[in-house]
Amino acid sequence: MLASTEQVGTVRRVERDLARLDRLIARARLRRRIFRTLRGGLGAGATLLVLLKVKVAASLGLKLVIAALVGLGLAWPVAVLVFVFVAGLVVTIVGALTGEGGMSAADFSPSWDCDCERARMRRLKHLIALRRAWLAAPAGPAPSIRRDPGRRVLAKKRRA
Repeated sequence: MLASTEQVGTVRRVERDLARLDRLIARARLRRRIFRTLRGGLGAGATLLVLLKVKVAASLGLKLVIAALVGLGLAWPVAVLVFVFVAGLVVTIVGALTGEGGMSAADFSPSWDCDCERARMRRLKHLIALRRAWLAAPAGPAPSIRRDPGRRVLAKKRRA
C-alpha cells in the first residue's frame, strides 16, 4: 500500500513537472511570436514611412509590397530569401520564354561602336582580297604591306 501511494505521488510530481515545462514552452513560443510580429511590424512601418517621404516607389501598392517584404525579412529572413529566389527564377524563366532579358550570344559579340576595330577589319579584308586577286592572276609586283597605302593612315592614327 505504501508503494502505491509513493507511486501516485511520483506520478503527480512528474505530471506537474511536465505541465510546468509545457507552460514554459508555450510562453517562449508566445514571446517569440510577439517579438517577431513587433520586429516585422516596426520594420514594415518604418520602411513605409521612409518610402512615402522619399517617394522612391511609384505607387502606393508598390510601397506597401516593399514595406511588407522588409517587415517579413525582419521577422523571417529565410522566407524573404526564398521569395526573392523564386521571384528571380520566375523572371528568368519568363524572360527566357519571351526572348527578353537574360544573356544571349549577342551580349558577347564585339559589335560596339568603335571605328578602330572596324577599320582594322576592313583593312585586313582588303589585304586578303588583294592577295587573292594577285594569286588568281599574278601580274605585276606581289602585294606588300610596305607598299599598301592604308598602312600609313593607320600609322598616323596610332601616333595621335
